[in-house]
Amino acid sequence: MNPLTPLTAAVCAVVVVMIAHDTVVSAVMLTFAVVTAVLSAVLSGGAGRSTGRRSSRQLRALGASLLLTVPATVSYALIYVPFSAEGWTTAGGLSLRFAAMTASGLVLLSFVDVDDLMCSLQLRVPAPLVYMVGSVVRLLPMARRRWSTIREVQRSRGVPDTWRARASCVLPLVVGLVVEAGHRSRPLQRTGIGDPGPRTLLDPVDDPWQERVGRRLLVLVPVFVAVTVLW
Repeated sequence: MNPLTPLTAAVCAVVVVMIAHDTVVSAVMLTFAVVTAVLSAVLSGGAGRSTGRRSSRQLRALGASLLLTVPATVSYALIYVPFSAEGWTTAGGLSLRFAAMTASGLVLLSFVDVDDLMCSLQLRVPAPLVYMVGSVVRLLPMARRRWSTIREVQRSRGVPDTWRARASCVLPLVVGLVVEAGHRSRPLQRTGIGDPGPRTLLDPVDDPWQERVGRRLLVLVPVFVAVTVLW
């Protein structure tokens, strides 16, 4: 699947929930996100170790979205419940809407392969922008791997797992990320990533016509919802 397809679907899902602002639509989109995450994990559970890791991303995305909903629900309750007769109804509707937006968006985004997305965007947006977006997206997994390495070194030296020991990892983590960013920038400068001119992809990402048509149809869905709501 071309990475632009789940990316487009995620954006359209969030926009539809936001524009519709309807309890039924929010409930349907939240159910869709839950079913998609669970089915993805079940169907790819026996398809190999690498696929299993990919399937767990959908469950982690669903869990993260539900976790983000908790503080949002508390804030809605504090704002509407004490000052409105229908405070619980309003807070519940807004919480459901927030959960539907975050769950559908994050679960669909979890299907996007970052490397394929950057490769696909090279032909559509300027190369420096692609590099900047790719660097930001890869920052979290890079930080997670470096953090794990630092903690393993500490454990091998007999350092106990305390908050003070974890706090001492912050400085080498930041320094390591800055140094690694400098190492990655030099080969990119040699390739002329910021220079104008045509570029050739050695390994282009497949983009079948069915997916191109499907993305255009997906874009029409929020447009139709907006017209229906405004009408």
